[in-house]
Amino acid sequence: MKFISIITLCAITSAHEITQLKVPLYADPRRPAVLSCHFQMDDQKLHSVKWYRDMDEIFRYNPSQKPPIRLFNVTGIMVQGGECQIDSCMVKVMPPPVATRAAYTCEVSTEGPKFQIARQTKHMTVVAMPDLDPIISGAPKVLKPGEQIFLNCSSDYSLPPSDINWYIDNELQKPEAWQRTELSAVQPGGLRKSWRVLRLRVPATVSGALRIRCESILLVEPPVVRDTATIITVHSQTQLSKYVSNNRGIKLTANTILLIAVTWTLIEISTFMSL
Repeated sequence: MKFISIITLCAITSAHEITQLKVPLYADPRRPAVLSCHFQMDDQKLHSVKWYRDMDEIFRYNPSQKPPIRLFNVTGIMVQGGECQIDSCMVKVMPPPVATRAAYTCEVSTEGPKFQIARQTKHMTVVAMPDLDPIISGAPKVLKPGEQIFLNCSSDYSLPPSDINWYIDNELQKPEAWQRTELSAVQPGGLRKSWRVLRLRVPATVSGALRIRCESILLVEPPVVRDTATIITVHSQTQLSKYVSNNRGIKLTANTILLIAVTWTLIEISTFMSL
């Protein structure tokens, strides 16, 4: 039992481990992502530190070799460089311009004869968040019952491109067959702008205010949602008739006042002539 305890104690005191692994949850394809691996060796001697993207090795640090750092560019990713200390290794990668999710693994191994290995893995998703809210165009301030208009909603550039939903008074509008989300040409970093048209028919019986809302959704985990809204006023036929009647009433009142004034003037002139 004492012999086993001594072996166990030696194994504990000679263990090495990765104390911290930093991998961004999201990476923007327009700028490099920095990954870092921190470890402690205790009484063990460091043999190498390796970084993997999924199953592919992308970085290796071996202090006993010249040069000690080697970079491996694999399909879809470019390794820009790295720097290692006695207890840490940092690597800088340029994410691919594609909305992908990949596993990044840091592997720390000791010198022989044991060549013990410690590993940790974290995932990174390539995403470019939109900087601006979507924009609604083509919306008038006032509509008449029975009118039909076409509205357009365009999102900001993002990766993946945003999906677009339309709402009228908080009710989701089911798109017609031709009202699919359109995409712009690919920009640097793989970013795209998206837009979708809404055909709005105003029923003859509708009046009041319509709240039109456009929502752009970036389909990542968790989803990123941005929206914008506009208000359109609809005047009913009854309201328009009242408006016209009121105008006519104002005109008739003015004509009546003018007639009274002329009549009064003629009376005054007749009175003056009779004197």
